[in-house]
Amino acid sequence: MADNILASPAALGAEWLAHRFDEATGTIRFVDYDRQTRAAVPFLTDDHLPRRDFRSMTRDEARAIGQTAPVHFIFHSGFCCSTLLAACLDRPGLASGLSEPVILNDIVGWRMRGAPPEAIGPLLADALRLLGRPFPGDQAAVVKPSNVVNGLAAAMLVIQPQARAIVMHAPLDDFLTSIAKKGLDGRRWVRELFVKLRAEGRVQALGFTDLDFLGQTDLQIAAMAWLAQQSLFSSLILGAPGRVRTLDSAAFMAAPDAALHHAAAHFGLTLDPAELAQILAGPLQRNSKDGARYSAADRAADYDASRAAHGDEIAKVTLWAQEVAHAVGIDTTLGAPLIAQ
Repeated sequence: MADNILASPAALGAEWLAHRFDEATGTIRFVDYDRQTRAAVPFLTDDHLPRRDFRSMTRDEARAIGQTAPVHFIFHSGFCCSTLLAACLDRPGLASGLSEPVILNDIVGWRMRGAPPEAIGPLLADALRLLGRPFPGDQAAVVKPSNVVNGLAAAMLVIQPQARAIVMHAPLDDFLTSIAKKGLDGRRWVRELFVKLRAEGRVQALGFTDLDFLGQTDLQIAAMAWLAQQSLFSSLILGAPGRVRTLDSAAFMAAPDAALHHAAAHFGLTLDPAELAQILAGPLQRNSKDGARYSAADRAADYDASRAAHGDEIAKVTLWAQEVAHAVGIDTTLGAPLIAQ
């Protein structure tokens, strides 16, 4: 792909997505992706986006590009309808949704490979400022990072003091059901997540040695990853009181109209009843990953089938994980709910 150095940072429109950080050159790569192109894919990653020429800019040059609107966040545990929520809010005149922009993953990767700790904050600030350029007419940018970025969530809220966040998560048994129903791919995914959480020091407080973890089943490892993320989310709520609300996938699917109404209000977005009705009849009736027709009833049927096949293992691991949570002091119910329970 061509690398054309951008000569005029001021002329860079919102369609130029800050897509990658090149740690070898210290430059930021921008790619021209319009709203339709972004909306057609579930994640803003190279696996999903069409290949196009990128243009590079030094970070000093990129700092001449100003943030044009508030940035808000959807942090998540994985398999919890967070992609769906981001898609619902990604509407002209409402917000520009950015689902898992890969530049944030690049920062995490650089950090994991030993980048100087003092270099991460300024780079993260640069990336968030560049992501805070919604399409013209939109009220805000709503960024849903990959959950491998969760370790930087607290820093992101400090860097963007006007930002608010919704933490999406699945109930433990739903999370385990999601992993089980995806077969080998789901089990590999959650083990990779666990490895990243371990590298960030998130699983060591669960009371097990590495040898213990090696003896655990895939769903036990999934439960440990879930508990580690619950602990992280609890700290996030305490660290930014009033700015973080939580929403579990079951509550979202049970009352999507209320969830969207409160999500918009939390982010300071004006969502009129007619637009809410369009969202309920549109994105909420499709699979957020592939766009196929997929209603709440379809989702429930999928989960019922998975529980029928894996119910014994899911039930046993759920009970075991609850005992672990009690022993180490992790609350399995997050506070600050978006929808009053």
